[in-house]
Amino acid sequence: MRKTVVVFFSIVVAAVGLAFAQRSSLEIPPKSSLELDYADYEMYQLKLRNNNSKGLEVKVVDKKTGEFVRGFGLGPIGKVEVMVENTSKIVFTNTSNKTASLSVSFTEMDANKVMAANEGLISFTLVNSSDESIPLIIPNVMNPNLSPNSKSGVDLKIGQELIFRNRGKRYVLFTVDESIQEGQQVDVYKLLQERKAALGLK
Repeated sequence: MRKTVVVFFSIVVAAVGLAFAQRSSLEIPPKSSLELDYADYEMYQLKLRNNNSKGLEVKVVDKKTGEFVRGFGLGPIGKVEVMVENTSKIVFTNTSNKTASLSVSFTEMDANKVMAANEGLISFTLVNSSDESIPLIIPNVMNPNLSPNSKSGVDLKIGQELIFRNRGKRYVLFTVDESIQEGQQVDVYKLLQERKAALGLK
């Protein structure tokens, strides 16, 4: 069996590097991961743009334990915003055979304001139990590309729709409601198969 060796690089950005921190372009070598840590900030938001024709894996992990906090696949030429606490760092993984380019914009966040804004949101996990990527659309939030056999943490409000595409058309996969519990794992692949069958899609 052929093994893929993933090499880790690490960048720690301090407050003195604010000019760099606000907007930067990162290159990730083939079959490598890059860790990014804005160490001097209590909480920050990163706006990410994948400038490649191949997807990237994005994970927020606990600094001390390495435990997974949240993550998703960032599709080709995809854009997304992700929040990172000072107890965590963000890891980008390029599994392709070519160097990946990623644009990163940084914004410092007020943790108390973020917590207040997050009241009423449900934290749960989207699970892709299949061997294929599943692109989703979460209007006004992000368009995650769920990597094969992966888990992606989300914080969404009641009434938020999650949408999938089939042959160029959009369909609602499910809508967040009171039946979804805090911390629940939702099998997106299973729901997708059931939804396609109900709609008569192939």
